[in-house]
Amino acid sequence: MFSYIFMKILESRPKSYDRLINKASRGRVLSVKQAVAAELITTDRVLDIGCGTGELAVMLAAQGVCVDGFDINSKMIEIARERIMTENLESAFTVRHMGVEGMDSLATSIYDGVVSTLVFSEFSDDERRFAYKHAVRVLKPNGLIVIADEVVPRKTINKLFHTIIRVPMLLTTFLISRTTTRPLSNLSEELAAAGFTIEKETRSHGDSFAIVVGRLTQEKQT
Repeated sequence: MFSYIFMKILESRPKSYDRLINKASRGRVLSVKQAVAAELITTDRVLDIGCGTGELAVMLAAQGVCVDGFDINSKMIEIARERIMTENLESAFTVRHMGVEGMDSLATSIYDGVVSTLVFSEFSDDERRFAYKHAVRVLKPNGLIVIADEVVPRKTINKLFHTIIRVPMLLTTFLISRTTTRPLSNLSEELAAAGFTIEKETRSHGDSFAIVVGRLTQEKQT
């Protein structure tokens, strides 16, 4: 949990972000991205919401996946673009500097997958609904969505422990970075309501983190 909150502070140091966040999390953030990439191994083209420095996109590119990413943090995008150049990924990874509201500019039914790691917990309720709506629109039929993020534990004792530990860390982070995150309480339910069939939900870290995989099996609404 510490690393999810600490990441907000580290975003001000984009050049060392990946190294420091993986060190702070004892490799957990890296392992989460590896697990997410494994869910998308059969896809050809993926949209990465909040791609950051492009660490996940590089993993996907190594699997033969083409990735279009976007992020609201311009410094993170600069690092992603440097990574594209140094690793010769021009044909496999493209990035845009934009927020989630820019999703309405993306073409319809062009992606096999939509992915996001540690981003939806930063969105407001309206922003999440907007993202789900346009994820449905940009995905091809049978497309996958994979979201990995901090969630509210289901058991009362885990929920209490999570709150006790999280609140002082969250306050410290806000005082330093003026930003915050909010664990998601109904991630699978929100995805189902948006039109996805939930295929898998994997919980970890004291039930406070989830990777949710959904498939667009319902007919799109026009």
